[in-house]
Amino acid sequence: MFLSVLLLLTSLFPTSEKIEISAGPNYSSYLLFQDTTESIGKWNMGGEIGINNIIPHIGLKLRGTMLHYDAPAEQGPYAWEYTPLSLCASFDILPFLRTPWMRLSIETGLGLYFWRGLYDDEIIVLPTGDTVEETDIGFVGGLTFQIRPVRYFGIEYAMRYHYIASANINKYGFSDKDDKIWENGIGIKFILPL
Repeated sequence: MFLSVLLLLTSLFPTSEKIEISAGPNYSSYLLFQDTTESIGKWNMGGEIGINNIIPHIGLKLRGTMLHYDAPAEQGPYAWEYTPLSLCASFDILPFLRTPWMRLSIETGLGLYFWRGLYDDEIIVLPTGDTVEETDIGFVGGLTFQIRPVRYFGIEYAMRYHYIASANINKYGFSDKDDKIWENGIGIKFILPL
């Protein structure tokens, strides 16, 4: 039944192979996994600019946000700030449906992750004189489901995993592990076909 309705709708709305530019905000939950197994959560706004159909059913997305995580009160006035900037390739995984009002895509790409550790809103200085402030490379993978109720507007649900290659044994010791961020959120996109 569902497949029949889906096929009927796809025949009513012809697809477009035109290049599309999209931009818009998203509101997501960002779970940070550091050296311990417990996560720290944060809801935050971010933004994204995308180009679809550079090659049919393949696009690029550039996104970023600024995250501030406070440590639990019993640990003191510690905080971590992350600014992930990622560039991902987006692959339409349902190209045979040929629907302009719905898109399901997987994404994979690389990111730059600017982060720093704070104590009382000041960057932490280690006994060696080094600061807890880094720019690391990371990997991103995810899934995005978009519905377009009208031609120039879309609503998205996105789920992404960020793996930040942040271990620096010489600076932080063997206990430092790579950080991970799990992102789940919704966003709106303003779409301009070219």
